[in-house]
Amino acid sequence: MEKKIVTFATIYFVVGLIFAVIYAYFYHWPPLSVFSPPFYAVLLSWPFQLPGLIWDYQYYGLAGKVL
Repeated sequence: MEKKIVTFATIYFVVGLIFAVIYAYFYHWPPLSVFSPPFYAVLLSWPFQLPGLIWDYQYYGLAGKVL
């Protein structure tokens, strides 16, 4: 049981990290934003951020959006 929890947490973190990097790139965050608290907030809450990113991607396209 403990191994499943660790595996789930690792997968969640890795997917969140990839998502946070895509999120930062799409919203034109500066490269040093990986050290800021909002980056880690996106990393940990990526399932809640996903619908907004998808909507913005459909609306703004690959050009991204400046927050």
